[in-house]
Amino acid sequence: MHMGSLWNWRTIRFRLACLVAACVLPVWLVAGALVHFAYQEKKQTVEGQLLDTAQSLRLSLDQELARIQAALTALATSPALDAKDFTAFHDQARLLLNGYEGADIILADATAQQLVNTYLPQDTPLPKRAAANTVRRVFEGGRPIVSGLFKGAVTGRDMVSVDVPVIRDGQVVYDLAMALPTDRFVARLAEYPLPPGWVGLIMDADRVAVYRTLAQEQYVGKRVPPLLGNPGPGDYVKEFLNLEQVPSLASLSRSADTGWSVVIHVPKSVVWKQLRDWLLWVIVGTAFLSVGGVMLAGLIGRGISRSIGELIVPARELAGGNAVLPGSSGLEETDAVGRALAEASLLLTERTANLERSNRELEDFAAMASHDLQEPLRKIKAFGERLREDNAAQLDATGQDYLRRMESAVDRMETLILDLLEYSRITTRPSPFEPTDLGLLAREALCDIEAAVKETGGSIHLEELPTAAVDASQMRRVFQNLFTNALKFHGEAPPRITVRGLVEDNGGHPLARVDIADNGIGFEEKYLDKIFQPFQRLHGRSRYPGTGIGLAIVKKSVARHGGTVTAQSQPGRGSTFTITIPVHQPTREGEHVHG
Repeated sequence: MHMGSLWNWRTIRFRLACLVAACVLPVWLVAGALVHFAYQEKKQTVEGQLLDTAQSLRLSLDQELARIQAALTALATSPALDAKDFTAFHDQARLLLNGYEGADIILADATAQQLVNTYLPQDTPLPKRAAANTVRRVFEGGRPIVSGLFKGAVTGRDMVSVDVPVIRDGQVVYDLAMALPTDRFVARLAEYPLPPGWVGLIMDADRVAVYRTLAQEQYVGKRVPPLLGNPGPGDYVKEFLNLEQVPSLASLSRSADTGWSVVIHVPKSVVWKQLRDWLLWVIVGTAFLSVGGVMLAGLIGRGISRSIGELIVPARELAGGNAVLPGSSGLEETDAVGRALAEASLLLTERTANLERSNRELEDFAAMASHDLQEPLRKIKAFGERLREDNAAQLDATGQDYLRRMESAVDRMETLILDLLEYSRITTRPSPFEPTDLGLLAREALCDIEAAVKETGGSIHLEELPTAAVDASQMRRVFQNLFTNALKFHGEAPPRITVRGLVEDNGGHPLARVDIADNGIGFEEKYLDKIFQPFQRLHGRSRYPGTGIGLAIVKKSVARHGGTVTAQSQPGRGSTFTITIPVHQPTREGEHVHG
């Protein structure tokens, strides 16, 4: 298939391809909308999963801390504390830690001085609590507190403590705390495995990272910048830049009791990646079907255009007057056109035969009529000459005038008969078209009217004219009639006629143009159509003699050549007649005679 014809907007293949494209375009729009909606739906699904995961983790942490707080509250009622038997309390606390591996229980006074620490034997000297601020808040508020991340004063480990007040007689006498290593939170987070690419973050109430599944060493123990606009307690899902400044979808669930937060986020590129394979198949499939549809339309269009193209030869044969036989192109419509061309060929052949017979009859009639009409005219003319020679002296002035008018009418009648005969023979007795120098024909026409040129004192200036395929005798008569017309309708000044020619391009079909300009009396252009009609005159016969058929012969002869004749004029300012004919003429076989 020729791609050039496919992209030519005037071909059937291109129009079919556009039709397919118009059908495919909505599919592309729908596919784009589906991709958009799929991404939005996937985004909403991921947001829901993020929020569910963050809430589940936050609730799990709250439950864990609540259990620890309940156990410590129960331990705070120990009678050993009333008796200040710290050794017995040490043993009781260690029993409680059987369910909290890696944790320690610490008892401190108002100065944050440790009185009991299960990590060490009871008789070991103990330092003050590292979370002294938490101890102070417990004594001031008299309510449980979950601390932020801190380094254990004894163990040096990253710890988090749950502190409850030990109250006696309405006064806080001790701070009882369970210090838990962050590993316990890591284990809790591991109970909720995150999909690939997802990141989990646990922050204390001061936004210190307690644990992070990504780059833990870089961020744990450090204060995290405000995330998601630092909202208050509650659950949120938003788009934000994560700690690595990567656009992400994130959910935050913050505890109203502890102030701790769980953040679960995933880069948007990961969400998009999950759609990529599906989207790739959609795009590839849609593109394949689209291109395939356009190519199929091109192939179908090629078959249709080939079938239509097969009608060109019989159409040319029909134009040349040759017989056309019906053929089969594979398409019902083009076969019907082919049959119609064959029928038209038969009809044209029949009508051509009838026309040729009618032309022969018309030519015979014209010749006979010319002969029969001229014979009595010749007798009238002969008798008029005898009457003038033999009896002129016997005629008075009136008789002489009658005789002169009769002879003048006979001359006009003879001229009219000859002009009508010539007018009828333009199409009935044509000569073949042959490449001819139009300048040569113009010079021959000038020789034919040389006497009229001298009589009027005029001049005709011939410039170089183009060559074209013409009927030489008809085109010479065209020039002769136009020259005679210019010489006849001149003003007081002697007639001056200029003939110019050139070749014009007409979309690959060159045209020979000849302009014949004069300085005559001119005419109003509203009569332009009238002057080319037979027997139409703009002036009286007494002033400008003639039959009124000369320009009609010009128009009919030029039309036979496939050309046109027109004129531009103004009264008193001369006229310019323009002839335009094809340089090349078609033959009956569909070829061309080259000028």
